[in-house]
Amino acid sequence: MRNLCGWTLWMAMAVAVASPALAQPSVVGNWKRISHTIEHEGQKIETQSALLQQRPCAAEILFRIGADGNFRLDASQAGCDDKYRNIQERLYSKTRWRVQGDRITTSATNFAVGQTYVFSLSGDKMTWTGTEGQGVIVYQRQ
Repeated sequence: MRNLCGWTLWMAMAVAVASPALAQPSVVGNWKRISHTIEHEGQKIETQSALLQQRPCAAEILFRIGADGNFRLDASQAGCDDKYRNIQERLYSKTRWRVQGDRITTSATNFAVGQTYVFSLSGDKMTWTGTEGQGVIVYQRQ
């Protein structure tokens, strides 16, 4: 009986510790970038809007955040020309992601070097705020 009580107490503590993490929404999924704002010489610049003026097809590009740790850009259904699509997809061909607390890091070098953002999820929106001047990126879940 004593072992059963100890085991039950241990399981209850494990569930209590794990429950908040399990309840949090996941970054895993397909996302479209809807905004990317940077600050340059004191001015805010919306780079996503500038990109869409040159490449309207970029509005349909998906960012696939996989449970396997892969972070891929998928322009296969975006209607972009092959050269642009191939270049963009190649840029993300080795990119990985990881979350630690409220920070998400992406890296194409197995985390020897990477970019870290503070992220938040609200409904179907995910916001990344760069920790080293990368600006603010907003994604919408697809």
